[in-house]
Amino acid sequence: MRLIYLFVFVLFCNTVFAQNWYKGNLHTHSLWSDGDDYPEMIMDWYKANGYNFVGLSDHNTFQEGEKWVNVPRVPERRRTFERYLRTFGPDWVKYKAGPNDSLKVRLKNLPEYRSYFDEAGKFLIIKSEEVSTSYDSKPIHINMTNVQNLIRPQRGNSVAEVMQNNIDLVVAQRRQTGQPMFPHINHPNFYYAVTAQDLMQLKFERFFEVFNGHPLVNNYGDEKREGTEAMWDKINAHFLQQGRPLMYGLATDDSHNYQFFGLEYSNTGRGWVMVNAPNLTPRALIESLEAGRFYATSGVELENLTQTPESFSFRVKAEVGVNYTIQLIGLKKGKEKAEIFREIKGTVASYTLGEEDLMVRAKIISTKPKYNPFSAGDVETAWVQPIAKLQVPPIKPNVTPLPNAHAHNDYEQSRPLWDALDQGFTSVEADVYLINDTLFVSHERPSFNNSAHTLENLYLKPLAERIRQNNNQVYAGYKGPFYLMIDFKTEAESTYKALEKLLQNYSSILTSYKGNSPKAGAVTLFISGNRPIETLKKSKERLASFDGRPADLGKKLSAQLMPVVSDNYANHLTWRGKDEMSAEQFQKLSELVKKVHAEGKKLRLWACPEDPAVWKKLREAGADFLSTDQLELVKEFLLAKP
Repeated sequence: MRLIYLFVFVLFCNTVFAQNWYKGNLHTHSLWSDGDDYPEMIMDWYKANGYNFVGLSDHNTFQEGEKWVNVPRVPERRRTFERYLRTFGPDWVKYKAGPNDSLKVRLKNLPEYRSYFDEAGKFLIIKSEEVSTSYDSKPIHINMTNVQNLIRPQRGNSVAEVMQNNIDLVVAQRRQTGQPMFPHINHPNFYYAVTAQDLMQLKFERFFEVFNGHPLVNNYGDEKREGTEAMWDKINAHFLQQGRPLMYGLATDDSHNYQFFGLEYSNTGRGWVMVNAPNLTPRALIESLEAGRFYATSGVELENLTQTPESFSFRVKAEVGVNYTIQLIGLKKGKEKAEIFREIKGTVASYTLGEEDLMVRAKIISTKPKYNPFSAGDVETAWVQPIAKLQVPPIKPNVTPLPNAHAHNDYEQSRPLWDALDQGFTSVEADVYLINDTLFVSHERPSFNNSAHTLENLYLKPLAERIRQNNNQVYAGYKGPFYLMIDFKTEAESTYKALEKLLQNYSSILTSYKGNSPKAGAVTLFISGNRPIETLKKSKERLASFDGRPADLGKKLSAQLMPVVSDNYANHLTWRGKDEMSAEQFQKLSELVKKVHAEGKKLRLWACPEDPAVWKKLREAGADFLSTDQLELVKEFLLAKP
């Protein structure tokens, strides 16, 4: 397929970031599920061995509540208990000796033991869970990193549907709590349960384990089935075609066994990630992981790694007597399979994406045998995350534009902008922060400047190209306005100054104004949040309007200057969709709609209950926009027959 337009899926800004690396394992187990040691002993090992963060991810449980475990009389289990007692002392360890030499131990909760280990800037325990479920006897395990509330395992009608149902719960919890968290697919080749085709179907999933230290996970595949690296490239080739962000590859221990060591055991120290983050907090680590600012490794470490929008370069931290082979692996235009672009014998490598390149990643293979390996003959290896050029995806056919659909915070979707367009939304929202003269899209102030998330790269460039392809329209044949709402999270005047400068490059697609006289463009842009109202009122020529509030009504502000009036649903209504809406509440809503419409403006209420019963009443009263994170549900609601 001809590459109509390329824009760079950028990982980092063009400036070189400080190298601030944290070592971490995101997948490990304790006696709270099927591990064989106490959580404090496990954390003690990781901290003593140079790790900075660990996700203790027991199966379908948190380390919370009252739990006592029996200590069998077998010597190794008693020795484990004795080491625990000796290390932490009788004042810490709670146990009960009973008749017939029986012994029970109370397991410590995470809130009880984490303060013993957490150390600012040095060590962090991340609250995690391994959701473990299945489909048709195939085990399906998904790690949830920094999840705040326990996820109950979900089922479904296929492997992909089971995964998606569980992933959706993490995405929902992230939105509800405002806390950073993410799912990652564990060991897809564990009993060969999960295929690349299954993973290609997932939304909101950015991570899977390209390397897992458990002896039963078949990282390398077999004669008939592909290994995880081949799966990785196949998935990303598919994602590129869809205009989706890339899948990143993690390395983890998946440790269960802490007393016995060898190929048949699942031990510590087999795989980890090195994350370049501004600080050691869950938010900074997760933002850095989601931006690809990390590499996965089973032993090889890097002195430095610099990534720019179209290139990376790195130097291996070489060990005396060890040789290194660097493979630059990628995908070319017109090719379906990844290939080795270049092989380097040495410790330094760099690559810049060429005109024919779609994607590239790096693999570093040493000659140093792995101590206590996953598989016999393993050598220490590392995987640098891919960078890519993403094409604007083909315009989805037969999409019905939805004049009443507003995508609230649509950057939380699997594909910013494209998901909203594929569902037919005619209004999309982007929250922006002005940082160093650049507008970055984020709901919270970002920990670092990731140019993948600029307003220009996420919205303006792709919108301009879509409009160019589509006969100067966002939707072919649609005569109504398409709104882009920019929510200013930083100071109004300086943010507007930066936006105004940026918009000059896109004036051909924007509705423009001389005074209040509009010249219609494919996109009508208005500003919410910290609004530069007086500046916009005084502007003789402008490319933006502003989002009104109910208090702005009656001030003789034209619909060209203030096309939309928005407010929090809770400021007007208490009804959450249960039982019937009271006549008093409906009357209050209807009166607000009439006031807004009397001035030729449109009404949008945000933070509405995501409930069809509520949407129905909003539409009955005449509210113009349904503001939502649930894109597909709102589309189905609006297209349903009355």
